[in-house]
Amino acid sequence: MSRALPFALLLLAAASAKAQAPTLEITFATPGVTFAHPLGVETTPGQPGRLYVLEQGNPPRVMTLLPGDAAATVFLDLGDRAIAQGEGGLLGLAFHPDYATNGRLFVSYTAPVASPQAGVRVLESRISEFARDATDPLRADLSSERILLAVDQPADNHNGGTIDFGPDGHLYIGLGDGGGGGDPFGNGQDVTTLLGAILRIAVDDVPEGQAYRIPDDNPYAMTDGPERDEIFAYGFRNPFKFDVNGAGVWVGDVGQDTWEEVDLVVAGGNYGWNVVEGPDCYPPGTSTCGQELYEAPVFAYPHDFATGGYSITGGYVLEDVDLVLSGSYLFGDFVTGRLWALEPGATESTLLASAFPRASGGERGINLASIDPDGPDVLVTDYTGTIYRVVRTGTDVEGAPEAGGLRLVGPNPFRDRTALALAATGPVRVVLVDVRGREVAVLWDGPAPPRSIPVDASALAPGVYAAVVTAADGARASVRLVHVR
Repeated sequence: MSRALPFALLLLAAASAKAQAPTLEITFATPGVTFAHPLGVETTPGQPGRLYVLEQGNPPRVMTLLPGDAAATVFLDLGDRAIAQGEGGLLGLAFHPDYATNGRLFVSYTAPVASPQAGVRVLESRISEFARDATDPLRADLSSERILLAVDQPADNHNGGTIDFGPDGHLYIGLGDGGGGGDPFGNGQDVTTLLGAILRIAVDDVPEGQAYRIPDDNPYAMTDGPERDEIFAYGFRNPFKFDVNGAGVWVGDVGQDTWEEVDLVVAGGNYGWNVVEGPDCYPPGTSTCGQELYEAPVFAYPHDFATGGYSITGGYVLEDVDLVLSGSYLFGDFVTGRLWALEPGATESTLLASAFPRASGGERGINLASIDPDGPDVLVTDYTGTIYRVVRTGTDVEGAPEAGGLRLVGPNPFRDRTALALAATGPVRVVLVDVRGREVAVLWDGPAPPRSIPVDASALAPGVYAAVVTAADGARASVRLVHVR
């Protein structure tokens, strides 16, 4: 098991001394528009630039706007069925990969349910599917709700809540251990419950009469034991934020007393809670606990206000081919408001930001609630209401002469077709890549190309892409493209 291998402890003083943070420009993503307890921002193919902001509660709803709009409008209001008690409310939103054509979206929220004991409020976590409104593409049809999964919550904290579609097309779901200090219900190590786990279900090609399908390669799908077939991995305290990409499932698991951790999750992995927390046995002071039996975090930082924080906010891996921080995992801390990058193979992280602009001038710390992609830019959500845009400007490769000085000579944004100019004198490879870093088209691969390279995106969904040129010596350059319809 990987716990026996070295792992990184976050020491900001050492990190800042050894790693040079790139140049960043931090601005307001929605100037003049703030939100009520926002927990994240989503985008969807087919609507370039449009943002969907999750407001946790009072009421729990999804708001939508284009940057520059004077106000946001309501896309989905769950005020009559969700409840923002404790750490609950509207916690997750995921658009189906084919949302542009099928209009399917999925949400994660906590709901009150009837209790046999008078005066006691019981909660459950729900994963529900909604449809886009048939007459208004900027609203969801509230009457279309179909509850796929409902899980009883013994307490009103550690609800997890993130949901995300993976490259495999399946829906991944994060649920915490059920709440209470130290996992008093023992759910983290119990694979007969869905709590304390990352779940994985299929929402396409579902047999009639079922709400979802179990993927055949789920760890417990082919067993006859009591383990829940939906479980992809377990042993988590509160996977508040996670992201699924080609490298795996990256989880920021919120700690208890001492450590915050980043886990790179594999199918069937046991991540140790509540036997271990970060690199140590739990409870603190326990000398032995068989740590080698559990998967180790790839990164952990201690509870310390001066150098770390107290509640990790997981982010995502930058794979949008902009070489500034490309391949790095971004994460932050809700309490201290720090934003970090963990480069591939690094043993220390780089502090990117610890303060953000105020609307009235100056800077401030924030409650960092989410880190989300918007094309090549990074969106950072402050729980007190502001959405920030982080633009990475410190690059030494844009227009690199070794890569031929890639530039646009056609329209941008463009409708189906545009063109690139490339003054390369040797072999190059030019590809089109989507915002998740997936190669979607090869534009040229061979000897020195003609000066004008056509870009045909007529078969691709509208959205943000990047044209990337790689020379024989490895030098790279990229250009951002916006495809509209």
